Amino acid sequence: MPSIEIIKLRNEHTEKLIRFFNEINSPDYIKDFSPHPFDEEHARRVCNYQGHDYYYSILLDRENIIGYFMLRGWDEGYDTPSIGLCVLKKYQGLGLGSLIMNFLEKVARLNGCSKVMLKVKKDNTVAKTLYVSHGYIFTEYNDEFLVGFKSISGE
Repeated sequence: MPSIEIIKLRNEHTEKLIRFFNEINSPDYIKDFSPHPFDEEHARRVCNYQGHDYYYSILLDRENIIGYFMLRGWDEGYDTPSIGLCVLKKYQGLGLGSLIMNFLEKVARLNGCSKVMLKVKKDNTVAKTLYVSHGYIFTEYNDEFLVGFKSISGE
């Protein structure tokens, strides 16, 4: 039976994250998810990160990363962290997006936040559906993106 773990990315996960980045460094993924370049340098940077933001993955059978997600903005001085996530297409539709959203919202709450935010491309209906189902309220950000906020203070 397969096992899944949510892991905080560390140096020992570098090679696994490089493999994941190689897989998502394609137009199918980066058209909707592009918080930074998906190259070896950024994989090493994320796995050796020492700041206030959080970078996680879902690890399948202790070997393969199937999801990458983050809660960031604190290093830049923001009080409201921004959520970002990507799940390999092969594993979408299994509820991992909801698992990730719930997890990141709890991490933000434990860090004293009263709300979280995210940006989503207007034409990314799959992601928008997930975020709306989790209670995000959207407004226009620009011609390409919507910005969504969710209050987590009452959880």
